Amino acid sequence: MTESSITKPAGWRRHWVWAKWLVASTFLALLFRHHGPGLSKITRELTWQTVDWLSLLTAVALCGGAILLTFLRWYCLVAAQRLKFTVRDAMRLGFIGYLFNFVGPGSVGGDLVKAVLLAKEQPDRRTTAVATVLLDRILGLLALFLIGACAAWCQWDAIQQRAEVQAIVGLLAVGSVAGLIGLGLMMIPAVTQSRVWGWIARLPVIGHLIAELVDGVRLYQSQRRVLFLALGISLLGHLGTISSFYFSARAISGTKFLPTYAQHLFFIPAGELAGIVPLSPGGIGLLEGAIDSLYELNGAAAGTGFLTVLAYRAVTIAISLIGAGYYFSSRREIDQALHVEPNGSIDPIAST
Repeated sequence: MTESSITKPAGWRRHWVWAKWLVASTFLALLFRHHGPGLSKITRELTWQTVDWLSLLTAVALCGGAILLTFLRWYCLVAAQRLKFTVRDAMRLGFIGYLFNFVGPGSVGGDLVKAVLLAKEQPDRRTTAVATVLLDRILGLLALFLIGACAAWCQWDAIQQRAEVQAIVGLLAVGSVAGLIGLGLMMIPAVTQSRVWGWIARLPVIGHLIAELVDGVRLYQSQRRVLFLALGISLLGHLGTISSFYFSARAISGTKFLPTYAQHLFFIPAGELAGIVPLSPGGIGLLEGAIDSLYELNGAAAGTGFLTVLAYRAVTIAISLIGAGYYFSSRREIDQALHVEPNGSIDPIAST
């Protein structure tokens, strides 16, 4: 491979890093412009005395607990693969990955950072290590779909009268069914014992990677309780996140009308799915726009959803500072593992 073929993709990634922040800034600017009058009214009425500080502290506690549960879920998945990994390691890498969802230009998804760092610490089974991060994300998404779909079913009489939200119900239902089917197939030994996998394992380049992944799935088949435990932790974690949104809204809304907690269980998962789209760092702008629109669809005043997400963002950024402590305590080793470039971006190809 020539030097030019290496530098061109690296240059493209550097430009994309800045472009993502431009996208995020554009989305936020459009939201501020759209809700200018409403935001001005709300902020004029919002004073030190009108903030519900108990609700805000509750939001912080719920968000922090939900984040810790995601780290515990990942620990269970990694430990089931018999890798040398402790709860302390899960917290360390988890907080570092969480921090990388919020840092300045050059950041990549926290999942990629976690995967690269774990793979560096597990040189004999790098593919399996990376796969645990992918499975962790899949189980998290499945739990999100399930909560939203179940909440929609409980409110179906009200939802079926509103055509604008029925598409959301369909998305949540399809995601739930597809995820459960995939998880079920993963648990069937016959699926991984097929001769096809033996043939694929002999392919050049990717063969040994696929074989290692299949071996990892077989380990999970012998420890099914771990997967169900991880799914249960995911459900609890997302309930904590959704509750944190709800109490963030209560903290800044005062006596104004808010969607009910049951409505939050339905539309917050849909909004979080929009925030996952990798167009901006941490879904900034996308999450705000999606949640704000869903708040208005459920009768909240214009701008309430936007301010709620800003309050929630403040909570999550405060928690992410814990990751800064982990990062700066071993910055050189982490930068070497991630192949951080001069502009602060990470070369994921070189890192793995």
